[in-house]
This record gives sequence, C-alpha cells and structure tokens, in this order.
Amino acid sequence: MVAGCFASRAVFAQLMPIDSLKQELRLHPKPDTNRVVLLNLLSNQYISIDYQQVKIIAEEALKLAEKLSYQAGIANAKNRLALCYHMIGEDELAIQFALSAESIAEKNQMAEALAESYRILGSAYMNQEDLKTAENYHIRAEKMARKTKNRRLLARILNGAGTVQFRKQNDLAALKLYQQSLGILREENAIFFMPIALSNIGEIYSRPTLRNPALERQFFEEALFYALKSKNRFAEGSALSNLGMLFTTRNNYPKAERYLSQALKLSQETGTRSVTTRIYLHLVELNMKRGKSPQAQKYLKSYYDLRDSLQNEKRTRQIVRLEAQYKSEKKEQQIKLLEQEKRFYMASKNFWIGGSVLLFIAVIIIYYLLQSRNRKAGQLLEVQQTLIEKLRETDLLKSRFFATISHEFRTPLALILAPLEEMLLAPRSSPVDPNDLKLVKRNANRLLDLVNQLLDLSKLEAGKMSLQIQTGDLETWLRLLVSSFDSLAEARGIQFIKRMAVSSDNTWFDPDKLEKIVTNILSNAFKFTGPGGSVALSIQTSDDASDLFITLTDTGKGIPEEDLPHIFSPFYQSRKLADDGQPGTGLGLALVNELVKLHKGEIDFASQLNTGTTISITLPVSREKLDFAEAVFVRNQEFAPKPQTADDFPAVETEPDAGTSDCLLVVEDNPELRNFIVTIFQNQFRVVTAQDGEEGLQLAVDLLPDLIISDVMMPKMDGIGLTERIRTNDLTSHIPVLLLTAKSDAESRMDGFRTGADDYLIKPFSTEELRVRVANLVEQRKKLAAKYRSEIWAPASPTRTLSYDEKFVISLRAVVETHLSDSSFSVEQLAEEMCLSRTQLFRKVKALLEISPNELINDIRLQRAAELIRSKADSLTQISYSVGFSEQSYFAKRFRKKFGVSPGEYANA
Repeated sequence: MVAGCFASRAVFAQLMPIDSLKQELRLHPKPDTNRVVLLNLLSNQYISIDYQQVKIIAEEALKLAEKLSYQAGIANAKNRLALCYHMIGEDELAIQFALSAESIAEKNQMAEALAESYRILGSAYMNQEDLKTAENYHIRAEKMARKTKNRRLLARILNGAGTVQFRKQNDLAALKLYQQSLGILREENAIFFMPIALSNIGEIYSRPTLRNPALERQFFEEALFYALKSKNRFAEGSALSNLGMLFTTRNNYPKAERYLSQALKLSQETGTRSVTTRIYLHLVELNMKRGKSPQAQKYLKSYYDLRDSLQNEKRTRQIVRLEAQYKSEKKEQQIKLLEQEKRFYMASKNFWIGGSVLLFIAVIIIYYLLQSRNRKAGQLLEVQQTLIEKLRETDLLKSRFFATISHEFRTPLALILAPLEEMLLAPRSSPVDPNDLKLVKRNANRLLDLVNQLLDLSKLEAGKMSLQIQTGDLETWLRLLVSSFDSLAEARGIQFIKRMAVSSDNTWFDPDKLEKIVTNILSNAFKFTGPGGSVALSIQTSDDASDLFITLTDTGKGIPEEDLPHIFSPFYQSRKLADDGQPGTGLGLALVNELVKLHKGEIDFASQLNTGTTISITLPVSREKLDFAEAVFVRNQEFAPKPQTADDFPAVETEPDAGTSDCLLVVEDNPELRNFIVTIFQNQFRVVTAQDGEEGLQLAVDLLPDLIISDVMMPKMDGIGLTERIRTNDLTSHIPVLLLTAKSDAESRMDGFRTGADDYLIKPFSTEELRVRVANLVEQRKKLAAKYRSEIWAPASPTRTLSYDEKFVISLRAVVETHLSDSSFSVEQLAEEMCLSRTQLFRKVKALLEISPNELINDIRLQRAAELIRSKADSLTQISYSVGFSEQSYFAKRFRKKFGVSPGEYANA
C-alpha cells in the first residue's frame, strides 16, 4: 500500500514534510521495499538542508535495498548519495555512485532514475572541468527527462546545461537555458528549485558581456526570497554569497560582510565545503578592499586549511584504491675488487702501450721522410707538402681520438671512483651496498670491453691480427651464441626471430672473430630497437657450403641518410640515440667491418630513418677460401658464450620523493650517473631529474629549483645551451648552475663560464668535492640575496651593466612604488604585473631576497614612509595613508618592528 502511495517522483517528495515522513517510518519499521521508498523520500527532503543527514539516510536505504535486491531502491539511493557527494565537493565519489546507479537504471528501464544519474554525472564532470563530457551527459539527461514528461526534473537539467555553457563563456546560450528552466519552474510552482535558477540568471547579468547591475541585484534578491520561503538552505547560502559579492563590488562593505557571514554559516551547517571555500575567498577580497589585512589573512588561512583537507581526503581514497604490493628478488654477487682493479690496470696499460706504438710508428715515418731531404728539389718539395698534410691529419685524428676516448672513459670512471670514495668514507661498521658494488663492476666491465675493442682495432689497422680457424659443428656453435640473447630480448620486450640453415660438414671458422661479429651486430640491433619491436636474424650457408650468409633486420630507429657513409668510421656517432637515450661508442661497427675484411668477406648496410636497419655479411667458411697466409690452424676448443642480459643496459630510473623544501635539479643523460648524484643529495635536497637539456629547461621554468647540476655533453640541448637559456630568462636567471663534463681543456671551461655557469667540475669527480661546491653555491646565493636586500633602495649606477637579477629587483620596486598608496595592492596584483604566476613570483623573490613578496611590499612601504618622516613631508597619519596603510595602529606596529622605534620617535630623532 505504501509503495503504491510513495511513487519516486520528486514532486511528491516536496509536498511531504520531513516530520510526516519520519512519522511514517516510525509506523512502518518492517524492513521491506516500502521502508526503502520512505527512506529515499526522506533523504531527498534533506537535500539543500543538511547533506550529512542525506548521506546517513541514503546509506541506510541502500543497505536495506541491496539486502532485498530491490533494484529501484538501490538506483534511487545511489543517486541520492551521488548528489550528496557532489554537493559537498567530493566529485570522484559522486561519479562512482552515479555510474553505478546509471547501470542499474538502464538495465531495469527506470527512465527517471536514469535521467537523474545523467544529470548528476554532468554536474560532477563539470566540477572536474571536463566540460565536453558534462555537456554530453546533460544532453542525454534532457532527452530522457522529456521522454518521462517530468517537467521539474527537466527544469533542473536545463539549469545544469546552462551552467556548462556559462563555464564555456557562452553567456547568451547559458541565459537562454536558465530562462527556460525558470519558466518551467514558475509554471510548476516549484519554488524549492527556483532560487538556483534565479541566482544563475543574476550571475549572467554580472558578466562583462551582459552586465546589468539592476537586474543582477533584482534576481539575487528574488532568489533569496524564494530560498527563504521554500527553506532551501543551499540556495539561501548561494543567494547570500552572491549578494555579498555584489555589495563588495559596490563598496557597501557592511552589507557585504553581513551577507557573506550568513552565507558562510549556512554552508558550514549544510556541509557544502566546496561552497565554503568560495565564500572564504569572497571574504578575503572584502577584507583586503577594506584594508583589514589580519582578517583577510585569517580567512585566507581558513581557505587553505579547508582546501588542503579536501585534497588530503581525495589523496587518501586514491592511495587506498590504487595501493598494490610488489616483491622483488635480489641476487647477491661477490665481487673480487682487487682482481677487478688489476684487470682494469692491465687493460689501461695495454691501451697506453698500443698508443705508444702508434706514436713510435709516427716518429719513424717522420724520421724516414726527413731523411729524404737530399733527393731532387722537385721531389723534396712534394715530400715536404705531403708530410705537412699528414702531420695535420695525424694531429686532427689524434685530437679527435683523445677527445672521444676521454668522454668514453670519464663517465664510467666517475661511476667507479665515486662509489668507491663513498665506501671508503663510510664508517667501517656500515654495510656495503650491493648495488654500489654492481655499479662499480658494471662500469669496470664497460671500460674493459672498450679497451679490448680499441686494442683489436689497433691490431687490425696495423695488420697484426690473424685468423685462428678451426673445424667444428658450426650450426651448434651458432645456436649457442645466438641463444645467449634470448633473455635480453625477453627483458626488453623485443620479438627475436631466428632462422638457421647451416651445413655442419667441413666448415672452418675462427670462433673468437665470428663471436665478435655476431655479438656486435646483435647488440647494436637490440640497443636501437624499442619495446614492441622485432629483431630477425638469418644465418645460412651456400649450396656448396663454402660461404656463410648472415642477415640481420631490425625495426629500430634507423640511421639518417647523411650518416650512412660514416657508419664504419671509428668513433663516429650518429645523431640518433639508442632506445635507452645513450649514444654508442662508435667502435662496434668499425670493428665488425675490419673483422669482415680480415676474413676477406663482404658487408652491406641499409637503413631507413624510423623504419629500421638491415645488415648483410658474407664470410668464407671453406678451407680452400681461408687458405691464405694469415690463417693459423688450431685445435678445436670448447665454447661457452657470455649471456647477454638486460643488466648490460641502463635500468629504468625512478623519481625520488620530495624530502626537503630546497630543490635540486640534476640534468644528466647517463641514467646511472644521474641516479648516483640523486643518492648523494637525496637527504639534503628534494631532487628532480631530467635526461636532456630540453627537459631540464622546462623543469627549471616550472619548478624554479634552488640549484642545477648539469652535464655538458647531452642530446637535444647540451649543458652550455641550457645554461645560456637559464641565464637569459628573467624567471630562472638567479638559479646557480654547476656543470659536470668530461672536457677538461681550458677552452671548454671558458665556454661554460661565458654562458653564466657558476662552477665547473671535471669527471671523474670526488663526491666530497661535489658536496662542498654545492654547499658553496648555496651559501653564495644567500650572500647575494643579502646584498640585493641592502641595495634595493640604492640608485643604480648609470655606468655599471646590470645583471638580469638586478633588473628584476628594480622592476619589482618600480611596480610596488607605482601602487604605493593603494592599500589593497596584493601579491596577486604584483605577480600579474610582473607576468608571473603567484607561485613563480614567490619562489623567485624568495630565492633572490630570502623574503616573501608580501614582506617585500611592506618593506618598500615602510622605507618610503621613513624617507617622508625624515623630510617632514606631512603628518604621520597622511604619510601612513600615502604609503598604503589604512590603519594607524598596524602602521605603527610594522614601523616599530622594522626600525625599532615608533613613527613619532623616529620623527623626533
């Protein structure tokens, strides 16, 4: 019987008082569908009156409806909860409940509940600034409401659609929808919903495009009248807030304060915290215009406290929803450090021996050429010119050689020496971090591989390397070698396709040279192919088993056409970076090319940018074709290829959490060195990282860090370019920059200093030295801030060239002095005139002067007041007004705090 009486239409809910519904619930304690209907009607009655009650009653209705599997009750209860959460500013939960209600209503063909779900979703997405989605939901809601012929629901939907257009700055479209909504509500005599539509129309007439102060006030006052009449407390609060802002703009401060105070009280009672935050901002504006800075600051603090509370609640829900556990297994590796150091020493020694041999050969050539000076005059001149050209070429190659080798050596050396220094400085009782030992070993192996490749290249170019061929099961040997890349392919998410058809009869090959050829081309393919790509390797012998054909195709980044002629040149590096962001050493393909020449084989290379690369190699494998003078025949040897794992490539880096207020930006393209620098400073700074100059510049502009540590040689934008851009940008010109580089020559250092770098540190560096230099830069910046504060009133010398920071401070002072008598001049206005955001202005001023923008404004006002008092330009009262202080007591308090005496004492001093 009750279910038949209590239809779920909102019109009936508005006709039945709260007390009557409570009485019905007391008379109907039985937990059935009728009680669910009564609970939903009661929760609807509390809307715009007390949202805490809406939530409690709707949750009870939902719990009972789910127990009874009553779908209509579930949908309506979830819509009530969605609307409640939307009104108190928790739109994520609102969307969650509305989507669930939408699903149930659509499945059970409940048109009105479905229209209400669409309406709430539209409003929630509108608060999230997703206006396109909000507009789509309102369109769907309007269609469904017209289908049900529920005119009151239609009016509310039209009102919401109008607010979407209002947010999109389509004022005429919004006004049309608001008027349609109001017309329907007047026809239906739905005075409970009329105040919202009236307030919205009033806001339209406050916009610059349709400004009409008379109509604005008329609609706001009518909205307040109907809100009081219908006891719609939410609408009453909105109307009071709007009237408060109206009278604020008209400088009628007592009325504005009365209306805003009433609005604040209502929003707090109804629990609409999102509305409360807006009212706090209105009160801040009102008190700033009245010159009541303490009151304004009090309301501003309340605003931030409430906003932070809302954000913290949202973060807590997100953490609970997304929290997941993960486990990782670490393998402990024992590293024989002394043995590793010995291997590195021997490799370095061999490298220098090889270099000395090259220099010795050059000396012999020069000596031989000098001995030919007694030849005929024409030949002498020709020989001399040839000698000069060769010397120049040798010098150029030598310079390029040492520059490239220096860069390739210094970064791994930095990653070996720096962790070792940290271990030596640590207390003996401190355990050694296995990750540091892995870092040392990995970079020592890189140095060893680099030295071995250099020695192989020097031997090949000098003709001192010969083939050591053996006969054996070539197919089995190749399968073992190629399979060592399987784990690497799996770890990097690359499809590895292998096709092999090799004759095992009477094949001859040099295992060491063939392993280097296959390993180098496969390593290159995996290095320049990203996840989701593929690497295809085909190895087969000719019909007569005399030649071995190796074809490797990848879907990597490819090589630009202009770089193709140089790919086999030693130390040549293409402009295209590997998939991990690191360039190659320029040795791999040069070594492969020389080894193929040693076999008297052929190599062909084809590549297309952003498509991929194909390399084809032909090698002789018959004894007849390998029977030349350099070949040495040896006995069959056992083969065990080194596994190629993902550990050979830089690991993915994670961003450290914010730990302190000071921010350090590390710009370094080598992931391991970047991560190591983070570990050095993570307890001292909030460290943010970038992998190239372009990303570093963007982060510098966005975050305004306290210090930047940058590498010099980087992709996209190098450290010199980054420093220059930092120094020429008013926003970032104050930030100290420390450059790290493998270039140790004086010219490179001067280039860094010319662009404005504050310090320059050469790799490999001492971690202790890096810490000291960073501390010195921070201390220098503090001293410079004190200097700027002391000179802010000193006139600039016309003969001295001002820095960007000095120009910025002068501009700040000029802007404040322009508005000196305006007591309402705020930090926001100062930021706007300096073309900065409030946050950027705060960070810039704090970094330059170590005071806040608000303190700076007060200091300038007080300094000017002191000048006027000393010159006895006017009475103390007039002077305080002329420098922007509207209250004498506050002026005297600030003056005494600044100068240690009252204004009167200062005047008589």
